[in-house]
Amino acid sequence: MTNSLFFYQDQVLQGSKSAPLAPSPRMLLVRHGAITVNGKPLGEMEAVYAGDETIIEGVAEWSMIWRWELETTGSAPYLLNGPEIYSIQRLAREIALIDMAPGSQWLFRLDRIKMAAARVTDPHVHPGPGIRCLLEGTFSADQKSETITQRLPGDPWWEVGPDEVIARAAPTMRTRFMRGMILQAEFSDGTETAKWLDTKNPPPSDNWTLFVDQLITV
Repeated sequence: MTNSLFFYQDQVLQGSKSAPLAPSPRMLLVRHGAITVNGKPLGEMEAVYAGDETIIEGVAEWSMIWRWELETTGSAPYLLNGPEIYSIQRLAREIALIDMAPGSQWLFRLDRIKMAAARVTDPHVHPGPGIRCLLEGTFSADQKSETITQRLPGDPWWEVGPDEVIARAAPTMRTRFMRGMILQAEFSDGTETAKWLDTKNPPPSDNWTLFVDQLITV
């Protein structure tokens, strides 16, 4: 039995209340608007880990939520249901290159990367896989297992982790994107994960922002 990482986009209108989402390792980011998650207020560009049964209510006139979930491969989509709610699964990928044995502990991380205009990164790898989603700018990358063609704001993509990546930002403005990643528990000290294979052009120190780190047991 393997696990897969899923990415959803949920739209919620003011006053709407979702049916409960079943317990599952889950990260939520409010991309637009304002909501409550199990009664806790969450505003635009705020994030939370919600692994228990989860109920979402709309506060702003219109809200969009980006949601990452770790589920057993082959599971039915965990769509958000309720009146005045629209939910879609945008991406799902099996985690095949790391052994997530039952009972093992992992780090579920949500963070943000910023790239300067026209930046092309040096080759780099990560210790674990994840789904990214573009906030602003454009993004493309070379990756052996899955080439990432140009992405626009709201578009997700998958990075395997151990595969070497060379990424490209928008030519005339900065690029920013969110990452939902599954990592080894040792990274719970809050360190960035990129391992640069060529450091001729290192990124600036302010390119990375941690939103949420959560240790989980699968």
